[in-house]
Amino acid sequence: PRLILPFFDKDKKMFGLSARGFDPNGLRYITIMFDETKPKIFGLERVDFHKPYLLVEGAFDSLFLENAIAMAGADGNLNGLERIENAVFVYDCEFRNKHVLDRINKLIDKGLKVCIWPVHMANKGKDINQFILSGISPKEIEKMIRDNTFKGLMAKTMIAERKRV
Repeated sequence: PRLILPFFDKDKKMFGLSARGFDPNGLRYITIMFDETKPKIFGLERVDFHKPYLLVEGAFDSLFLENAIAMAGADGNLNGLERIENAVFVYDCEFRNKHVLDRINKLIDKGLKVCIWPVHMANKGKDINQFILSGISPKEIEKMIRDNTFKGLMAKTMIAERKRV
């Protein structure tokens, strides 16, 4: 069994889908793109690029937050994003995951804003969905993201501190 998550563009035309599996031993996601020219980004029909927006890893995570879209996996590309200066990239709370840290560092090197989760959040789970399940409200999560958004040298400093914990 799988839950189907459709990908719509800003004109509300479906251009792909992701099928989330429930078997813990099976393939977790299968993503099918009907139009390869479109970005592999979930939620484009809901986002207002003229306002600050959040770019999170998972589709479920994006549904909890205001003006949020999802990369459909941590390796999403930036193609198709508008007003990238309004974006805050919110990766999962995995301080020891080299792949996540490499992706965050690449964004910082491009001058983009990233959320560096506070250390105590690692005890609440690895992603926004798990934070919600632990009892943290979406508004609290959004405030935490705002309070822990950095760019440039400050972002590099915050990552270095997190890696030492």
